Amino acid sequence: MPNNDGQPGSIRDLPATRSAAPPNPTEVVRPNTTFRQEIPPQLDLAEETRSRHSQRSADNLLIRANYRMQDRVRHPDGGRSSVEEILQLEKEARVHIEDETRRGSLKHHRFSRVVGWIPILVLVLDFCILLYFMAGVTNVNWAAPLSVALAFALVLASMVTSLTYGFLVFTGHRMRTHKNHAGTVHLDDLDGFTKTAFGSAISLITALALLMFIRMRTEVLNALGPQAGITALVIPLSLAVVSAMANYMVVAIHALDGSDQVARLNKLSAAGRRSFTKAQRMRERAAMYPRPLSPVRCGSTSMPWLSAAIRLRYVGLSAGPGTYPSTPTQNRAERA
Repeated sequence: MPNNDGQPGSIRDLPATRSAAPPNPTEVVRPNTTFRQEIPPQLDLAEETRSRHSQRSADNLLIRANYRMQDRVRHPDGGRSSVEEILQLEKEARVHIEDETRRGSLKHHRFSRVVGWIPILVLVLDFCILLYFMAGVTNVNWAAPLSVALAFALVLASMVTSLTYGFLVFTGHRMRTHKNHAGTVHLDDLDGFTKTAFGSAISLITALALLMFIRMRTEVLNALGPQAGITALVIPLSLAVVSAMANYMVVAIHALDGSDQVARLNKLSAAGRRSFTKAQRMRERAAMYPRPLSPVRCGSTSMPWLSAAIRLRYVGLSAGPGTYPSTPTQNRAERA
């Protein structure tokens, strides 16, 4: 028995123990991954077939869109050109207009859309008024209006209205060619033909106003008789002035609304609009087709890129609970 100096149970009676080694900081404890099973690479034939069909359909649409851009359409200046050439000319015209506008030019200034509809409104009202006047001339019986007299009145009203409106628009366009960068048209700058057209337009407007005055004065006298007095003068004169101002506005709006360059730009835009719209719709349909996606790795499994729900279910069944499919970012990190 060892000598413990009479101290039973002393620490010297215990057997020597081996001290534990300090943990190695460089050692990485790997989690137990024995539950992950190796799945051989699988190829989803149905998904591949659908992907190829979508890709082929998208390519066909893009080819058709490219051919639509090669369609030859009517050029505003005469002849025919491809849609791509029309779009290039439209771009150059827009750059020219924007450059002059940026430098302070008012030549290309456009009126509001409401003002642009005024000539159409004047055209409709003139037709209705002239139809009423011509119906009185041809003695249309309004109790039974469907007659030869009404047809003749329609022909006369249509002829006078269309020719008048067309000549006023022509005069406005002729004056627009002499519009300066201040946004105005001076009579001194007009050429001889334009001055003649403008003078003829003023004479035509005066004749229509005089017709309005005479016809309305007759209507007032027939309605009020000898008691009309000053009313038989004021009402017809007011309507005649309104008619003259309305027709003069037709000339002014067409002369001052925009410029010849803006009008040409509008024609270029309209020339290739139909084919360009078809091409854009084809490109949009092609972009909506699902693209073939690159495969991703889930652990050691290579599989097609399925939707999130399908991948979650597929990988969850194969890898066990608590395992989630890896994302493209994680895949790139794994490959790195």
